[in-house]
Amino acid sequence: MANVTPFKALRYSSDAIGVPLCSVVAPPYDVISIEDQDALYRLSPHNVIRLILGRQYDGDGPDDNRYTRASKTLSDWVTDGVLTEDDAACFYIYEQQFEVQSGSLIKRYTRRGVLAALKLEPFGEGAVFPHEETFSSHKADRLMLIRACRANLSPIFGLLPDADGGICKLLAERVASTRPTEEVTETSGVINRMWAVSDPDFCAQLTAACALEKVFIADGHHRYETACTYSRERHANDSRPGAPLPRGYDFALMMCVPMSDPGLHILPTHRMVTAPNSFHAADFLGRVSKLFDTQSASDSELTALAEEEGGVPRYGLVLADGEKRILTAKPIVERAMEEVAGKHSSDWRSLDVAVLHELILKKILGLGDANSEHKHNVTYTKDAHEVLTTLSGKSAFHLGILMRPTRIDQVVSVSEHGEKMPQKSTYFYPKLLSGLVIRKV
Repeated sequence: MANVTPFKALRYSSDAIGVPLCSVVAPPYDVISIEDQDALYRLSPHNVIRLILGRQYDGDGPDDNRYTRASKTLSDWVTDGVLTEDDAACFYIYEQQFEVQSGSLIKRYTRRGVLAALKLEPFGEGAVFPHEETFSSHKADRLMLIRACRANLSPIFGLLPDADGGICKLLAERVASTRPTEEVTETSGVINRMWAVSDPDFCAQLTAACALEKVFIADGHHRYETACTYSRERHANDSRPGAPLPRGYDFALMMCVPMSDPGLHILPTHRMVTAPNSFHAADFLGRVSKLFDTQSASDSELTALAEEEGGVPRYGLVLADGEKRILTAKPIVERAMEEVAGKHSSDWRSLDVAVLHELILKKILGLGDANSEHKHNVTYTKDAHEVLTTLSGKSAFHLGILMRPTRIDQVVSVSEHGEKMPQKSTYFYPKLLSGLVIRKV
């Protein structure tokens, strides 16, 4: 099923960079703002931002652009010893320790997985399943980058069911017996540890354990689809048709996290909405009340709702005049979803985010599809307090919607139906760092 193998990673040489590793790693490219990009550039001339999301300039053209510069930078860093290749193929155990606010409490978690080379399989043709839609512009950008650099610069995040806990146990035993190869503490407080493991027995056991599993993409759908496209291109233009298969470009860098890991954590993504037409709160509440039971709520009740799991769809609602409600789906919602989204499975139709998009954003507010809604009318945030604070003051938003987190079992069920969730359905926290390992293809 999941074909994973160890590989020889390119890793930063601490002697060559002359700064702590935290100065040269970065978050995934798709969560980096212009301000973040500038800050990462200032941290170090060797920060991986120059590879994963280089600056664009007015004079850029076919021969000199962010992709060609990334390629030259990567080549120069290898030549200069900034990046060195491990002597042996390794699996790279990757552990993140982090904290999450839960009401007045701070909860601590540890999430552990392994960075590996995963054999590529097009969605729908093997054991790799997506759960989110992808967009052509993002894929075109990542394809230009992998063509130029011929490397996996950032890991894709994948989930393996691991029902018997065998993968979790194997990783835990290795971590308990050895010191980490690298450790990085982010400004957010997230502690990242990595173990490079080349032991043949361990590698064989892990490969065998993963071979029993499916893989569900948690983060990195665009990079995965791009890797598949790039593999097809390389095969079509390969000058060594008789060379052994598979080739290096038939694999992608994947962080494989067992679903049995107790640190696997999904945060909700809240919405702040500007209605496309004239908005009247009383009229909106009247239409909503036909589908949802509504009750007045305090700030603490709304933030508590954002941690709930299970049951019928529920939302926290904050209106621009300061009115706060909790919306709980009535039985009629099930029938309404069948009418507007009958082509989807019942698992998809029962998602909080699907009900929100289909019945509230589209039907009641008159927003367009998920793509146009995302671009023009909705702002997203992980911070429930930001919603409460923003809507309580002068704001261009008409309402804020506090969401509950999507559950892992929902990700799996929708993926196995061959369906895609609406945009911003999941936010796996924390994000994986780029720059700990790079895999040549």
